[in-house]
Amino acid sequence: MNCSCSQTDSPFPPGLFAGTAEYYVQYRIPYPAVLIDGLADAAKLTGTGRLLDLGSGPGRVALPMARYFHRVTAVDPEPEMIQVGRRLCKQAGVQNVDWQIGRAEDVNYASGSCEMITIGEAFHRMDRPLVARRAMEWLGPGKCLALMGCNSVWTGKENWQKLAVEVIARWTKPKGSNSDHAQVPSPRPYREIFEEAGFVDVINQRFPIRHAWTLDSFIGYLYSTSVASKRVLGDHVNDFENDLRSELLKYDSAGCYTETLEFYYDLTRRPR
Repeated sequence: MNCSCSQTDSPFPPGLFAGTAEYYVQYRIPYPAVLIDGLADAAKLTGTGRLLDLGSGPGRVALPMARYFHRVTAVDPEPEMIQVGRRLCKQAGVQNVDWQIGRAEDVNYASGSCEMITIGEAFHRMDRPLVARRAMEWLGPGKCLALMGCNSVWTGKENWQKLAVEVIARWTKPKGSNSDHAQVPSPRPYREIFEEAGFVDVINQRFPIRHAWTLDSFIGYLYSTSVASKRVLGDHVNDFENDLRSELLKYDSAGCYTETLEFYYDLTRRPR
C-alpha cells in the first residue's frame, strides 16, 4: 500500500534542504545500533508490520529500521532526499522501502494500518498537533510513534561550538529565518501534544556518544543543514569556510573538535 500526498501551503519554503542530501549521507552521524535495536525492542515489533517514516530525508531511520518490518513507506518533501534514499536502498540491497515525495501533513493513509510511525529530526518543522492526531488514526491499537534525533552544534556546550555558531551567524540569515530550528506553530512540550492527541506511555531514552570532528567533517555536517547549507551561503560559501577554518584552527591547531552527541528517541503509544 502506498500513501498519497497533496500539496498545501507551508511556513517552510520548498527546497529548504536543496543541495544537502549528499552531505547528509556523508557527514551526519548515523543513529547508533543500540538506539535502533532498543527502539525495536521497546515497540515490540513483529517483523510483519508496516513502518511510516515521516520527514525521512535520505533514509537515516527508514533504512536501518527496514529489517524490522514487512514494508516501509518513507515520505519527505524534498525530491533530492527521495532520489538519494532510493539510491542508498539499491546499494544496500534493501527492497522493502517505498519512497514518496510529500509533506507529513498531506499523507493519506488507511486507519490502523501502521505498526509504527517514526519522525527523525523533523517534527519541529511540521504542524505537530495535526501530525500527532493523524498518526493516532494511522496506528493500530497499542502501536507506537517514535521521535528520533540528536543535539546539534546550535545547542552544544563546548567552547568551540559556541565559536562556530558565532561564525555561522556572520554569514547566514538572521536567526529564525527559514531555519530548521524554527518552531511551528509555537513551541509546546511534545508530551503535551502527544497527550492532547490521545497518546499514552511516553518513554524517553538517551544515548550519549563521544564524537570527534575534523575540520572537513564538521564543515560537511554544516553543509547538510538548512541553516548553513551552500544554498544559504550562496556566493559567500568560500569566505564562510575560510573564516570558520581560521577561527577553529586558532582554537585548536590540531583541527580536532570533540563533543558529546546525545542521540535519543521519544516513544509514545496509541491506547489498546
